[in-house]
Amino acid sequence: MKKIVLLLAILLLTGCLGETGKGYIIKTCSKDELVNGLNVNTSVTVKSKSGDIESLKIVETYDKGFDLSSITKSKKSEQNYYIKENGITLDINDNVFVYSVDVQEVSNVIKERLNIKDEQHKQVEFYESLGYVCK
Repeated sequence: MKKIVLLLAILLLTGCLGETGKGYIIKTCSKDELVNGLNVNTSVTVKSKSGDIESLKIVETYDKGFDLSSITKSKKSEQNYYIKENGITLDINDNVFVYSVDVQEVSNVIKERLNIKDEQHKQVEFYESLGYVCK
């Protein structure tokens, strides 16, 4: 019994039972920057299979110490725009803005607007060219 539990623990820790074991490759790119006096951390998770991107999750986190009302207003305007689009959502939670993108579903207009590439290596190269650190 102990051997089974140990084997399961090893499989879980190595990702063999998760999405990685199903052929998915997940890369995360992140960047901290100062934008108009605000500290912003942006993290992008790129999920792909066979080199083709399936989804992106873009998380923008702003420092809480500032008045974010104008940013929130702008993001809500974007949110209203995205409601009309398939494959993309924008969730707003205080100082955190989360874009979830199903790359297979979004239109080419959205892909251009958010600089979404079809292949993972091109997407990662794009983010690295902007100063993101990708792992």
